[in-house]
Amino acid sequence: MPKIEDITDKGPERIPVSTLPWLGKAIGPGFIRGGVYLVAGEPGIGKTTLAMQVLGDFAGQGIRSLYLTTEQGLADLKRAIIRIHGDAGGRLPKSILENFFLDDAIEDVDALPRFLARRVLTEGEAYHGIQAIVVDSVQGRGLASTASRKYRALYEFGENAKAQGLVSILIGHVTKKGQIAGPKDLEHNVDCVMYIRRAFRLRPFFVPKNRFGPAVLDPLVLMMDQRGRLVESPHRAAKSAAVLGYSGIGEEFAEGQASVTLPRYGSRPELNAPFLPGKKVKQLLSILSTIKEVDLTDLSYEINCYVPRQQRYREELDLPIAVALLSSYLQRPVPAGALFVGELDLTRRIRPPDRMYLAALAKLLTGPQEGKIRRLYIAAECASDLASMRPDAGGPAVRESVEIVPVADLEGLLQKLWPDLFGEG
Repeated sequence: MPKIEDITDKGPERIPVSTLPWLGKAIGPGFIRGGVYLVAGEPGIGKTTLAMQVLGDFAGQGIRSLYLTTEQGLADLKRAIIRIHGDAGGRLPKSILENFFLDDAIEDVDALPRFLARRVLTEGEAYHGIQAIVVDSVQGRGLASTASRKYRALYEFGENAKAQGLVSILIGHVTKKGQIAGPKDLEHNVDCVMYIRRAFRLRPFFVPKNRFGPAVLDPLVLMMDQRGRLVESPHRAAKSAAVLGYSGIGEEFAEGQASVTLPRYGSRPELNAPFLPGKKVKQLLSILSTIKEVDLTDLSYEINCYVPRQQRYREELDLPIAVALLSSYLQRPVPAGALFVGELDLTRRIRPPDRMYLAALAKLLTGPQEGKIRRLYIAAECASDLASMRPDAGGPAVRESVEIVPVADLEGLLQKLWPDLFGEG
């Protein structure tokens, strides 16, 4: 029986991922041979892309890698590989052609152990010598968390791959509440969990479990580049946003302020909105959550609204607060000299102010605050009326003092503010 001092430990053997430096920072210098990794996230968030980026890196090193799909067709996956790894003419590097394999022979996870034994570990078979395998996805077209026999087959596959020193990357779904789908022991049976969230092109990335290194509970913010690949985003820290509005009285502008942060993985989100009506704040967050690709669940918010001379909150301040929230959430700046006016209804439509409010706003823009606002975003229904207003006889019309941008709803406003969010990729 060996004593402790007689046991030698060479340490785990890692496969580096030099083309994905951010991933190396998140999970360690590379993937551990024999490690079982789980990538989780909602559909279309970039799980397949990440797995293909990793296998492409492996293939470039001469490491034979296999992508097993239980959901997507091979033609779709081929197009994805060309998009991620091909040149401008759609040609793939020789290393990818020789070392990157696709297979759709697995219809369900209970077939994985036999596939591994017969097609990968048996000498003379086409996939013998494979060193990395992706299974996309664990749940396939539907696998209940109560299907214990099938999950046991998945764990058997992972253990057998581990014993042979293969890197296994499992792709999994999440529930509507954002929890990793499947039984709880799925997470216990893997060595590392990588979790991806969505915020337009931004992809907050967490590593809540990592047996080979420290967990990453504070978000590493990724983004989709023009080719749809995951790269590190320059937005690494929360940014506050301040957006101008008008309360309808006086000669000063109001200001909506917001800071949206991703709490550490597993921690409770917080909402702090002092001096603002609680029901209104919750309603605004609910409205913003209905915008496609805006995921405001489990976030923390710090929201404020400066109203001159302690005037009461008016519905026309909905829009500046909403824009401040979106600016912080998306980490996109609001144009300098911009003013936002409008109440938001539950369908995200921007409602116009009444005639008295418009008259006060026109007087402000052509009088005390003339020249300070370059662009005004306001409901399309009243934009023309406001533009033609001339508060003082012989004085300028509003259109001569400020550019008026008519907007009908929040989506239209976002496209005018940050058109790059809606581009390809």
